[in-house]
Amino acid sequence: MDTEALKVLVIQLAAVAERLDQRSQAAVQQVEQAGAMLDRSAHRLGSSSADFTREVSSALQRQSGEFIGKGLADSIGEFKSQLTACVHAASAAARTLEGERLALSRERRTWLWLGSGALLVASTLATVSSFHAVSSSRKEVERNQIAADLLRAYDQADVRLCGHRLCANVDDSGARQGTDNQYRLVKPRPASTH
Repeated sequence: MDTEALKVLVIQLAAVAERLDQRSQAAVQQVEQAGAMLDRSAHRLGSSSADFTREVSSALQRQSGEFIGKGLADSIGEFKSQLTACVHAASAAARTLEGERLALSRERRTWLWLGSGALLVASTLATVSSFHAVSSSRKEVERNQIAADLLRAYDQADVRLCGHRLCANVDDSGARQGTDNQYRLVKPRPASTH
């Protein structure tokens, strides 16, 4: 995988991590808002049901006789117990929503850690890839330097093609070279033939 592809992968992973973080934050906010509204509604319902029950009971008992008041008090008591059950159900739903909010928050942290880990791995791969590319380039430059020195020496030497072979104007007075003294120095090319 080349460096550019790794860079693109790192950028894409960062975008995915950022998008997941935004989505999880929005979901957590929605759950928090819904839980708060449900909790407020449950508290209002609980407090208003008690006040409503007292007011209705008091008014009916004042206006009706003792017999009617007693019958209504039983009905109102049943209504009050149903309202209390609704309040308990709303509170349970609020607790459930709070649990979901906490689970979403944990999931968001998990995704952040996973995204950060993926970015770290991609960055490490990009660094290793870059180091390898630099090392390969350095070796290539060294090989090209040797070839350039050889070409420069060839260009300055008095050599030419003789058919399909290379001929050289050797310096007979020069010192021999090589392990078996098998090489002779080539005379420099005359300045007029450059």
